[in-house]
Amino acid sequence: MVFTLKSFGKIRSLSLWILACTTMIAVIAVFVCPSPSYAEWADWILNANLSAQYRDNINYTFASDERRGDFITIPSASIGRYYQLGERTRLRLTVDVSGEIYSLYHKLDSVQAGGSFALVQKLGVGHEIPWISLTGSASYLDVSDSSRDSMIYTVGVNAGGYVSERVDLQAGYQYTARRGKDLSAADPGTSGRVFDLNSHRISLTANFLVAPSLVITPGYFFNTGDFVSSAGKKYVDTIKGYAKATAHDDDYGQPLWAYKLNGFAHQFSIGASYALTGHMSLNAGYSHVVGRANGWDYYENIVKFALMYSY
Repeated sequence: MVFTLKSFGKIRSLSLWILACTTMIAVIAVFVCPSPSYAEWADWILNANLSAQYRDNINYTFASDERRGDFITIPSASIGRYYQLGERTRLRLTVDVSGEIYSLYHKLDSVQAGGSFALVQKLGVGHEIPWISLTGSASYLDVSDSSRDSMIYTVGVNAGGYVSERVDLQAGYQYTARRGKDLSAADPGTSGRVFDLNSHRISLTANFLVAPSLVITPGYFFNTGDFVSSAGKKYVDTIKGYAKATAHDDDYGQPLWAYKLNGFAHQFSIGASYALTGHMSLNAGYSHVVGRANGWDYYENIVKFALMYSY
């Protein structure tokens, strides 16, 4: 991975931004969280991750000759608390900050900040008892290319449980709404709200404890709804008539069209997590995405490595 001086400037800005937000959250928490006399009913949460990934189709185009690939560095942090609402019910509240730093396409660099919750209900007492949860979040996405700035909202439901001492299964559903700006349409016959997106995701994952410090996680995800793709002038005539919204896009070093379609995608993944300590792990994963919209096929491969800390 090659960093330019501009990349280092972005890293420093993002780091300072995350540090400032985390400090502010910690100060607020001192005043709003329960006093020490209720410590048995609330536990602190502190998660910090640093990941690097390579994606070979970041503009998610069906045209193989126009696919753009890039390395992306992703720092993230969450701070919050778990609250024990009952014998089997817990509420998690966190404030979350993350960034994306691209090696080549710096106009896509971004910071995302917001809050999230998870209400978890165990269906009995004991470590291996199944559970269900309701989740939600709201965040603001600030992109170097301000035309991509958006509010992002999610709500979901998840369930899981152990099927043996070494295997647990999880399933989930999540609805995501992204609300972007009303841009000037590239095609006058379409809307300019290319980053107004609604999507649904169903997930199925399994965690296999193959060794005391090693977990293998295969997964399958089905996504349906709106997505954004960017393609060049020679594909404009093909896109016209199918796109729900369009906008001019110069974030990839040359004039492209960003367009919104409705489609679906299958994502197959495999991951591994190796515990370095009781709080830190080294993670690696690979995903293959196969999507389809209006008769066009979309493919993407994602390779990811991450160092994760959880308290």
